[in-house]
Parts: sequence; structure tokens; C-alpha cells
Amino acid sequence: PPIAISVDGTRVTGEVAFGAAYEGPPGCVHGGFLAAAFDEVLGLAQGMSGRPGMTARLTIQYRSPSPLHQPLRFVGDIDHIDGRKIFTKGELRVAADDRLCAEAEGLFISMNPEIFQRLMKDRAES
Repeated sequence: PPIAISVDGTRVTGEVAFGAAYEGPPGCVHGGFLAAAFDEVLGLAQGMSGRPGMTARLTIQYRSPSPLHQPLRFVGDIDHIDGRKIFTKGELRVAADDRLCAEAEGLFISMNPEIFQRLMKDRAES
């Protein structure tokens, strides 16, 4: 999604206005695009832990419709870390009136550094 990202420590903010190509219900953003945006925001937040990880679980509670063509704000942060498990949480609000549209929880599993390096190498070679 066309999100403008800013980072403050482990807190990640993403601002976006989804256009017509992202429509699900009439006048609203499709939930799948919101899930992708949450995965990006929460994934970046967990990356701020200094341990690269991959999404193991992403749970979203849709609270109210997310309007098209209006500025929306995603905010995500690390909730806690338990060994290799990095737990994150986030929310999505309409920027103009602060209306809550969705809440998310993510679980990321930090990767063995050797596996991460191998994936980076494989990507560079392809």
C-alpha cells in the first residue's frame, strides 16, 4: 500500500489515503489491504527490536468501516518479547476525527541470523 512511514524508537506510524483501486465495500477500503498495511507497520516495529523476524500470526479486529480517499493513520509498536517471539500491537484510525477503524495484534518469530543472511544472499542472486 502507498503508506508514508515514520519511526520513533519502536513506534511506527503509517499514513495513507487509499484510492478507488483499494475499494471493498462501497466507499470503504477492502480489509485485505488493511491487513497488508498492518503487516508492514507491525513488521517494521518488530524489526526495531534489532532481531529480524517473520510474521507467525496477524489478528485484526475490524471496528468500523475505513473510508476511501481520506487520510488514515496506522500506529504499531512492540508489546513484549518472549525469547524469539516478538509480540506487537497496533491500531488504525481516521486521521480527521480519530475514529477507531481496526486493532491488530501480531506475533513475529525472530530468525536465526544465518538463515536471514542466506535469504538475503538468495535474493541478491535471483
